Amino acid sequence: MTTPVQSRDHDRIIALAALMQSVMLVRQIAETGKVDEAEFSTLLQSLLQTDASTTEDVYGDISQLKAGIEQLNHQLSKNKDKKDVALLRYIISLMHLERQLNKRPAMMDLISREIEQVPQQIDYFGDINSPQVIARLADIYHRTISELTPRIQVQGEPSFLQQADNVNRIRALLLAGIRAAILWRQKGGKRWQFLFQSGKMLSIATELHSRC
Repeated sequence: MTTPVQSRDHDRIIALAALMQSVMLVRQIAETGKVDEAEFSTLLQSLLQTDASTTEDVYGDISQLKAGIEQLNHQLSKNKDKKDVALLRYIISLMHLERQLNKRPAMMDLISREIEQVPQQIDYFGDINSPQVIARLADIYHRTISELTPRIQVQGEPSFLQQADNVNRIRALLLAGIRAAILWRQKGGKRWQFLFQSGKMLSIATELHSRC
């Protein structure tokens, strides 16, 4: 039987895997101009799940975060290369921005109100992955989170980063990353856990991966 503490631990790692998947897809777009549409859609949908009973429910099913869980396992196993360190840098930056956002309730309320209107756009354009809906989510990020410092500097191929659709997709993913960072903090996530509880985190991430 799962205890409340174990459930909280699992929720925290699921949120961290979602955060990892967000920055992985940011890098994918920045370096290739492409993105896995199913993984992308899962993260966008998470922005609309405001009353889910568990963290897993926010993302529909644990298998939808397989890529993030696999990368999290790799990160925690200490076999990182330079690209892995870059992903961790994005994650730490998003966690930092989320803590700043938490101190700005007016900005939090604005984001919530804006996101509440997104389902109407989805109904009109037919798909959360439509360029118009993605542009709306990107605009929410640009008018709110982008005002916080330090701003996230995405590295990649200039030819891809100069395309408006790619910029919008990256901003929408960063907004989804902030959502995951909020869940991580709400479940007791702290940055020092990367140093002092990495073994425990890896054990849970490995268990989650076996369910994918």
